[in-house]
Amino acid sequence: MSDIRQRLSRGIVVEMAAVVADAEGIDAVTLQRIANDAGVKQPALYRHVSGIEELRMLLSLRARDELVRYLETAIGGSLRDDAVLSAARAWQKFVREHPGLYSATDRVPSVGDPDIEASLSRVVITLSNALAGYRLTDDVRAHCARSLRSALHGFCVLEKDHGHPEPQAIDAGLNNLVELFCRGIETLEN
Repeated sequence: MSDIRQRLSRGIVVEMAAVVADAEGIDAVTLQRIANDAGVKQPALYRHVSGIEELRMLLSLRARDELVRYLETAIGGSLRDDAVLSAARAWQKFVREHPGLYSATDRVPSVGDPDIEASLSRVVITLSNALAGYRLTDDVRAHCARSLRSALHGFCVLEKDHGHPEPQAIDAGLNNLVELFCRGIETLEN
């Protein structure tokens, strides 16, 4: 523990919080818990974060940054339906692997903080890039990307929180969602 105490930094505090969130859920992330895990008194954390609100904001930023990496890696050079399916599976994979960290995205408002707004914009831009193979105007593609974000977020949160009525058919449900979305996008092509 003294090793952690000596090298404690803002990044390490966020990393420790992400580990706790994924292992035990976002509600387990408290400053006292992180301080205990780091072997320090809670006030020592204030050198790195101003409080739990800032820690939640930092977790939200980290979650979206990692989600973008998952999406970009999965989408690669794929086009049209393949790109959408790749994005959907990457989103699902991220939420499955980091359920607590992903939950941090809902713990802070999506508007009002420039860093949060920029992180959300990167997610939407990444999804918009995945839709580049469709013949859409820039405005329509951006709107479709925001709709895809909403659909994937809702689907994956329902899965994470055990809200699907047929949990044995989740993967088939995701494929169906993608199919419906792609057929809908085709009606918007010019």
